Amino acid sequence: MARFTGRRALVTGAASGIGRATARLLAHEGAVVVGLDVDEAGLVETAAGLDGAVVPLVCDLLDRTRVPAAVDEAADLLGGLDVVCNVAGIGGFRNDDEQTLDDWDRILGVNLTGTWLVCQAALPHLRRDGGAIVTTASTAGTDGTPYHSAYSASKGGVIALTRSLAVTHHREGIRVNCVAPGPIDTPITAQYTLPPGADPALVATILPFGAPGLPGEVAAAIAFLASDDASHVNGVVLKVDGGKTA
Repeated sequence: MARFTGRRALVTGAASGIGRATARLLAHEGAVVVGLDVDEAGLVETAAGLDGAVVPLVCDLLDRTRVPAAVDEAADLLGGLDVVCNVAGIGGFRNDDEQTLDDWDRILGVNLTGTWLVCQAALPHLRRDGGAIVTTASTAGTDGTPYHSAYSASKGGVIALTRSLAVTHHREGIRVNCVAPGPIDTPITAQYTLPPGADPALVATILPFGAPGLPGEVAAAIAFLASDDASHVNGVVLKVDGGKTA
């Protein structure tokens, strides 16, 4: 497949997991990709073996000055932008009475504010020729998930942001859609630990049917939404959860 031949793409969170799988999939399908992440070593691994089709760009989404500059830098490197995939995210399980304000701010800062800053900075570039934005939420933003207040709030915000951007900018030729994965086997989720005293009955509601999904399965959904195959798809939230929330 070569759905992205000649396309210029920015992928955040590209150093590992879903972001890495997305950057590499778009590159394999013909795109030239700037992979953005705070993890420089991970970005180098993502770009390995792709003959320059993925260009690493280091940026911390918590740096509100750096993010717009990094998006502009990516557009300059690529000669424009056609696709923006917001995949970067952080989280973890917390008891609500142990959730610190600093941790709350950090999770919302990366997942929601960081996504908004990338989209805002990308809009002037996407307006030139039209394009597609894909955000990454979670089933924690669509369905009740225990021990996940900050993460759930951030991902619910991403969904609302996606829908607002979609209706605001569709006449400019910009589509904005969202993927909402369930549990996915990534390096980040592998580090999650349940909070002290977690209720086993509540924990069971988090678990997927069978095994967790794979990063490549979410990347495939992102690529669909970013491609011309989804030219009449705008403002949707596509769950990738193996039917867990059906």
